[in-house]
Amino acid sequence: MHAMTPPPPLLLACLLALLLAAAVAPPAGAVCVPRKPDGHTKPGAPAAKPAPPKAKPKPTPAPPKPTVPPIVPGADIVRSLCMKTDYPDLCTLVLSKLPQPPLPGGKRLDGAGVLRLAMAAVRAKAAEAKVAAAALANDPRTQQLARGPLHDCVESFDDIAYSLDQAEKSLAAGDRDTTGTMLDSVRTDVDTCDQGFEEREELKPLMATQDAELAKLASNCLAIATAAGLR
Repeated sequence: MHAMTPPPPLLLACLLALLLAAAVAPPAGAVCVPRKPDGHTKPGAPAAKPAPPKAKPKPTPAPPKPTVPPIVPGADIVRSLCMKTDYPDLCTLVLSKLPQPPLPGGKRLDGAGVLRLAMAAVRAKAAEAKVAAAALANDPRTQQLARGPLHDCVESFDDIAYSLDQAEKSLAAGDRDTTGTMLDSVRTDVDTCDQGFEEREELKPLMATQDAELAKLASNCLAIATAAGLR
């Protein structure tokens, strides 16, 4: 058996060089492709910028509340306060006919002055109604059954005058609670006259016209006192 002859050194050197070159060089036909940043971006295209966050809608501001015009002293204050009552036309008509009280120091008519005018209108109408009720009570043609309610009306109209006196004193003293209470009493006294006839269905309400106007005037007093901040 013959021993194998070792390859010559030059051949070994060539084989070693070929192996090293194959290990270092990339395989033929290999191409480096950049990885796509996402599923929609084309190779080589710049990455899309993220969309800015949507701005939250601003809340719609609430509409401003209507402001009540301030009450300005002077000639127009009568109309301004009368417009805040349930019977503005009657209020303006009656108060415009009343003489305005003299004001010291060149002062102009204010809310308290208008309330005093409205109270004076109630006082004058109550005095007229008292005279009418007393005349009917003493009239021989008046039903006997109606005389009692008529005398009650006379007393109620006297009570109106008393309540107005107390309201006047409270107004001058700046006592709003008592002013309001006395004006409420005026309105109640008007109803008292009506009730005397309502309790007797067979009676004709002889003071219905006077009571209806008094009720409106008394209501105006309450509304004016409220609007002017006096009760």
